[in-house]
Amino acid sequence: MSEISIKGLHKAFGAVHVIKGVDLDIADKEFVVFVGPSGCGKSTMLRLIAGLEEVSEGSIALGGEDVTSLTAPERGLAMVFQSYALYPHKTVRENMAFPLKVAGLPSAEVAAAVERAAAILQLEALLDRKPKELSGGQRQRVAIGRCIVREPKAFLFDEPLSNLDAALRVEMRVQIARLHKQLAATMIYVTHDQIEAMTLADRIVVFSEGRIEQIGAPLALYENPSNLFVATFIGSPKMNVIAGADLASAGISFTGKRPMVEGADAGSIHSYGIRPEHMSLKTGDTPGKNRLVGEIAIFEKLGGDSFYHVDVEGIGTVVARTLPTETFEEGERVTLSLEPQHLHAFDDAGRTLTYRAED
Repeated sequence: MSEISIKGLHKAFGAVHVIKGVDLDIADKEFVVFVGPSGCGKSTMLRLIAGLEEVSEGSIALGGEDVTSLTAPERGLAMVFQSYALYPHKTVRENMAFPLKVAGLPSAEVAAAVERAAAILQLEALLDRKPKELSGGQRQRVAIGRCIVREPKAFLFDEPLSNLDAALRVEMRVQIARLHKQLAATMIYVTHDQIEAMTLADRIVVFSEGRIEQIGAPLALYENPSNLFVATFIGSPKMNVIAGADLASAGISFTGKRPMVEGADAGSIHSYGIRPEHMSLKTGDTPGKNRLVGEIAIFEKLGGDSFYHVDVEGIGTVVARTLPTETFEEGERVTLSLEPQHLHAFDDAGRTLTYRAED
């Protein structure tokens, strides 16, 4: 079993406190993605799990065994870095075989392990090439293959696709997802790219300033963020955030539900959030309930989706997602219809407030 249990983890570099009391349990064979902005501590967390950094306080257990004091080689984990770290003078076969040869395994066993990994990653035809003869995606597959041959207890990925172009990132993302299913292995993946997080993860762990903001399945975080940070970090384009007072002054009212917390009143609300896909656009200036009126500032047509940035007086710019068949022109007056059932409410500390049905 390769479950990972982290309790009360802290990491400080001198006076700088980077990880601030993290508790996290990762199930055997689970694919967990650490995501967050630069400097949030996600890569440091991965290095602590790998044994590449010393824990300041707390514990890390792997398969029920406390490994906090063990060195990286003793933990039996494999790590894939952003840089491929391949030996340029060795062939693909030799690069993949290297960790097993260092471990002193028999040549026949090493060769068999390399062949198995090459078949999984579709590298059979490249085994006799050197890294300079490979594309970026092929080099990253070799780096992953070098981990597979070791049959590690878990795989750790530290932004492995950052050096690839957009097309290769998509291809490798699919490769990694298939690899997880094929190997049925525990995987932890660090990225700042939320598309990678949303498409790969069984669960996402959102980090901010060395703390976990929220843990959950991708769609659960998207639909039910626990706070304003998660709400605006997960999703592209990000959630529109509108001050509660601005909506009130714009004459917006919400039927069927009212944003309240048990034991609190509507005065607790500081701001509202709504996703671009939960607003519809119509030509013309037709104010009314759950509507805002504005002017198209700019638009982005991406093929399957179009995004319109609308300047609304007294509120600012909001973004609406439409189908490509719906077209509007820059400078055009439009009406935005909000879907109140999809509104999120936040207090002045950025915490999500729970809706209660209107009596």
